[in-house]
Amino acid sequence: MRALALAALIGIGLTAGSAFAETWNDPAGRFTFNAPAGWRVQAQPGSDHHSAALAFNPTSDCYFIGVDNPATVSSTANAARNTTDPLSAESWVAIANQVSDFFPGNSAQLVSQSVDTSGFWPVQRAELGGPSRTAFGAVLVRPGIEIRAFCSGARSGAAYDAIIASLSNPNDASWQTAAEEQAAARAAAEAQAEAPPPEQEHRRHH
Repeated sequence: MRALALAALIGIGLTAGSAFAETWNDPAGRFTFNAPAGWRVQAQPGSDHHSAALAFNPTSDCYFIGVDNPATVSSTANAARNTTDPLSAESWVAIANQVSDFFPGNSAQLVSQSVDTSGFWPVQRAELGGPSRTAFGAVLVRPGIEIRAFCSGARSGAAYDAIIASLSNPNDASWQTAAEEQAAARAAAEAQAEAPPPEQEHRRHH
């Protein structure tokens, strides 16, 4: 993948979409990320329902995809925040196989997975193996959107922690505020439902 990207860069010159970058914003507004110093970023062909970008340096490639998810478009921000159940192995393999440059011929195999809940938004993480490379994946859920990342080249997924941690959606700040308000409202409603009726509380003190 990197060789093809480098050839494209030589052919078209360094443009705003493929120059050295600190922050890359998907023109369709599905995702943004911070590319480390020395990395180049190139927008990839997308569609009305997904966006993609390739980030690379001499030793690593990272492929980022923002996909519309009609099934969650009506979900609340708080529901997205609480999407912490691990993805199934079948889901990971299906998602990874869509990156055919990493896993030609639907060759991805799940090696391990985890869910990182250290930040406000959970991040699904996985290591996947193929016939010629290992890739480290991440999936982030937002209302109506799924952000995916697959990086390859380093021996450990820790090499990509910073770039994956920078993945976000431009609406994250407003969604976080909404999620916090929704969580507080839910907690208040649950507390009120568990409180004894005023008559019982009165009898308890007499």
